[in-house]
Amino acid sequence: MLGLAWLVDDLGGDATTWGLLFVQGALLLGWITFAGISRAVHRAGAKNALEQEIASLGKPRNIALSGLALQAIALLIGLYIGAEPGAALQYGPSIFWGGAGALAFIMVSTAGHVAAQMWGEDVVRLRLLGLLHPAADGLKTAFKADFVPPKGDQLLYNLAPWITLLPALVLLAVVPFGPTLCFGTSGGELDFGDFQGIESVGQRCQESSFSMQVADLNVGILYFFAMAGTGIVGAALAGWASDNKFSLLGGMRAASQMVSYEVTLGLTVIGALMVYGSVRIDQMVLWQAENAWGIFVQPLAFFLFLAAAIAETKRIPFDIPEGESEIVAGYFTEYAGMKFAMFFFSEFIAVVSSSTLAVALFLGGWHLPFVTASGIDISLGNVTYYTTALPGEALAVIGVLGFIGKILGLCLLQVFIRWTLPRFRYDQLMRLSWRMLLPVSLFNIMATATVILAVASFGAQAQEAMTWLGQFSMVLLAVLGLVAFIAFVIFLFAPTKKQYLVVNSAARYAEMMGGTQQAKMEA
Repeated sequence: MLGLAWLVDDLGGDATTWGLLFVQGALLLGWITFAGISRAVHRAGAKNALEQEIASLGKPRNIALSGLALQAIALLIGLYIGAEPGAALQYGPSIFWGGAGALAFIMVSTAGHVAAQMWGEDVVRLRLLGLLHPAADGLKTAFKADFVPPKGDQLLYNLAPWITLLPALVLLAVVPFGPTLCFGTSGGELDFGDFQGIESVGQRCQESSFSMQVADLNVGILYFFAMAGTGIVGAALAGWASDNKFSLLGGMRAASQMVSYEVTLGLTVIGALMVYGSVRIDQMVLWQAENAWGIFVQPLAFFLFLAAAIAETKRIPFDIPEGESEIVAGYFTEYAGMKFAMFFFSEFIAVVSSSTLAVALFLGGWHLPFVTASGIDISLGNVTYYTTALPGEALAVIGVLGFIGKILGLCLLQVFIRWTLPRFRYDQLMRLSWRMLLPVSLFNIMATATVILAVASFGAQAQEAMTWLGQFSMVLLAVLGLVAFIAFVIFLFAPTKKQYLVVNSAARYAEMMGGTQQAKMEA
């Protein structure tokens, strides 16, 4: 950020806007740093003068809440100065260099704290934040013995991991991870030196464009489902070619489960395709940016899609094909070394791929509320409450970071589900798909068609009402995002409350937690 201070004139924008950015960054980095040191001091005790001074400021939670309050006050003051005529020229440079100086002070004080911590040690140990351990695990896996069942089908046995892994890797090719970049032309070809901005609300590329996706295919989402369906073959082949009864059971379970939920997964997307009017994922994201996110247009489809996607990835509570307590490890029981790692990685990659598609279809993709092709524009109807121009490069980076943040949020949600829910029985798994999710997805298609016809029959009044609802949804998203950020910060600094249960059996533990429920077995 200090480096950006010397590039303000090249990046565009006045000093007030960039000064506001630096001040917010300095405050954010400052209170996070001091709160982190305060937390360490309250746990282990003060070891130097700097830690004693920080400990005297109060508890980490008080420092965090004070920092958030200061950020809000600084933001309001900056917005007031930016809106006041002539104030930008008078106060802008001072705010800008003040924020940059505050950042420099925080960096130096943090470095001083680290130096003070290491001062009394003879040896400075370099652990790389624990990143060497997974590297060692990967190296160990690569050199493990490659066991092949002597009575199995060696060709299909060796082919199954590749059929499972490669489709999971290429699924993301058609999903745009950022806004389309607009460029000029020179001699009939794309001129990367003539950057004209991004394609978003209020602007489409006039000359040439560069799509931020690996493969810009006309078939769009159909490619995603076609490649995802091939993973079924890999699981079935692995179970059959291993010459193991447990593997065969796991392969049969995986094939039946993935086929069942693939049907529901496809039907949940039909309603979204009816609304967006395109199978191209980039066009779907643009529609959401100009109207409303898919989770507001297709709320039922979003939850159906999420449930079916988790089942497709075979993660808890849908990990029937690899239930350790029943069939050892399922269809990859006989696999070791890198072949086992390929199955292992394909499941985690599938979690990311399903989250990526869910973000593109229902959570606006790379779009963020009130971020347009020219900057930030907070408008409702014909009234503009705040507007500021940002360079196209900054808007492209904001879009990519927003897209990645949404994906991480959905992946974290799936991890929470994995830690919370118990595993389904096989009959419960099949009943959930064919008797519950499938009929509800068909109902969603019928309801979507009814609403589309009703809106079209009411004409301009219905279109205006939809526009107001779309703007209200953006306001709701902005407020929820701010509340979620504040709640996350409070959660990070909240004291840990532990409850100890002394039990001597799993049955007694279940009894203390409220007991267990039994459901009747059925087809």
